[in-house]
Amino acid sequence: MPRLRKQPLGRYRYVRLRWRVAFAVIDFVGSAVFALAAAVRRLLGGRERATRRDPRTILLVQLDHLGDSIITTSILPALRSRYPEASIEVLAGAWNREVFEACPEVDRVYVSQVNRFARGGLRRIAWIPATFWWGLRLRLRRKVDLGIDVRGEFPLALILWLCGARRRVGWDCGGGGFLLTDRADFVRGRPEVLSRWALLEQLGIRRPEEFDAWQPRFPRRLPETAARSRAGVPLVVLHVGAGTEAKQWPASHWRELLGRILVGRDARVVLVGGKKDRSIARRILGGRRWPGVVDQTGRLSIAELAGLLERADVLVGADSGPAHLAAAVDTPVVVLFSGTNDPRQWQPCGRQVVVVRHEVDCSPCHRERCPVSGHPCMSRLDPERVAAEVERVLRSNSCARARMFDATSRENTV
Repeated sequence: MPRLRKQPLGRYRYVRLRWRVAFAVIDFVGSAVFALAAAVRRLLGGRERATRRDPRTILLVQLDHLGDSIITTSILPALRSRYPEASIEVLAGAWNREVFEACPEVDRVYVSQVNRFARGGLRRIAWIPATFWWGLRLRLRRKVDLGIDVRGEFPLALILWLCGARRRVGWDCGGGGFLLTDRADFVRGRPEVLSRWALLEQLGIRRPEEFDAWQPRFPRRLPETAARSRAGVPLVVLHVGAGTEAKQWPASHWRELLGRILVGRDARVVLVGGKKDRSIARRILGGRRWPGVVDQTGRLSIAELAGLLERADVLVGADSGPAHLAAAVDTPVVVLFSGTNDPRQWQPCGRQVVVVRHEVDCSPCHRERCPVSGHPCMSRLDPERVAAEVERVLRSNSCARARMFDATSRENTV
């Protein structure tokens, strides 16, 4: 089992040797070509383009997952405050567009239906021409002054270069550093939200001291959803899906957790997830109705899910987007961490986040599917232990509300 453990080595964050070697070669050749081009331009009397003036158009490239997009919301208010007159625009994927469309700081959202993070079919290959398509399309339609790659990957840096952004900020840990004008230092294990702010430091923007000023946020203009809770009855949301198979908790464990919550408390429980998680919800419920349980898998938009989570007392779910979304609306989160990632880097950024995991020697493995028989990092994550954490959170919140009610009552009687 220990040999499954994969750690990035050297300058690159990739765990596979073939990718580190490939991008080392690409960066060596690319850097040489760019250096030669700059020397020729100087010999011919060409002038360097000014890159330090305040931008009129800012482009963020965020084509990856929902959780990563939630993390990026932490830097948008500061970016808007620093450049109040600029148009802030985002190139997003179909699965995270709602996040940026809801952000008041964002003026425009472009949606790439085909990119490296699209799953299945020809989309797994079509992202290569799509990278050139978006770079050249933006170059023809928009004059981008400042481009920011928040993830750090060669195709995204290539889009920024192709679109003609005068100033290009990102990382060189994913390859393509020669395509950027400003590069932040990549620190392994650093919380992702702090890495976002490291990018802004390249622009002279520093992270505020107050937590409320820099934590990820989802706008409060949230719609009502069908799932509600009676007064005094806790509302528990269970995100029963996961981004990959390696992060999936067994359906039998979810069923046991659900039973423990319903037996231990008069609670209302809502199951959530994507369309592909409906089969998981059916296995959990066993094809029968459970009193106090509502199955909303595959039925909620991101905004509707955020509205549900804002009214919930706790979310229980895997290391994935809904956990970050719950933390962004200040809902307590109990995260079931697999051995895939390092929790120090990827746990949600919120005031009440509890990480529950079963330690294994092969973590972090960075795999989408677990090759170990029995998938021990998730199968041995005991439902009784998770239920105890849920109860602790509910009890803590009940005491807090009781103290708040008691204080308000005393104020009204003075």
